[in-house]
Amino acid sequence: MCEVLAVAAPAAIAFREVAPWAGEMERLGIAGFGWGAAWIDDGVVRRYRSERSFAEDPDRDDALRDVRSSRFLVHLRRPNRLSTLQLADTQPFVERELFAFCHNGFLQRHLDFRPRYEYRLEGRADSEVGFAYFAEQVTHGTAPAGALREVHERFGGNANLGYLGSNGELLIYGGHADNPPWRFAVDGCTVAATALHSDDQSLFDMLFTDATDRVRVGREVVRIEPAVSAEVRQAR
Repeated sequence: MCEVLAVAAPAAIAFREVAPWAGEMERLGIAGFGWGAAWIDDGVVRRYRSERSFAEDPDRDDALRDVRSSRFLVHLRRPNRLSTLQLADTQPFVERELFAFCHNGFLQRHLDFRPRYEYRLEGRADSEVGFAYFAEQVTHGTAPAGALREVHERFGGNANLGYLGSNGELLIYGGHADNPPWRFAVDGCTVAATALHSDDQSLFDMLFTDATDRVRVGREVVRIEPAVSAEVRQAR
């Protein structure tokens, strides 16, 4: 029951410009049990994670003070099982600075796949098992968009998924009917954000009040990139 925020800017912006959105999504949504962010920096994916909430993280400002990027992927956590409250299960997950991955929901068949990836798993949550499967597919040549779809198809359950590649590719997959992502434009950026687990327009009524080109993301993969078009372009 997490929240996901993805931001694509036409040029590098400071993380502090994204931080107020993340803070309000944590406050209004179902989160507050750890958080993390990934961004691109000179062709690699960097990451920051904390077991503390975004609001109560004492190291956040110092750690991210100088961070600037044109792409951000933020995950605000509320795990299904509180026994997984540890840094190893805090997202986004990152594969060798090549790409970041995050998940909101519950991957129903994660226990069926866990033995296959036990050698590389550090935590106990279902999301990391999905990440291990995703990383394997991408390493073997599957395009990230296709690998995101395959995670949900193979694992079942609810799955909003986020991906950020070192080349700047930023993708969102919408597969959580109770917390669908929205894609929209605000403050010169293209943004995707989950719906705060609120089946109405509260994401816009209470937070992104100036957002335009609002499109609800169904069970599909969409690219999040600066654009003037209101049409969501399906990833191939």
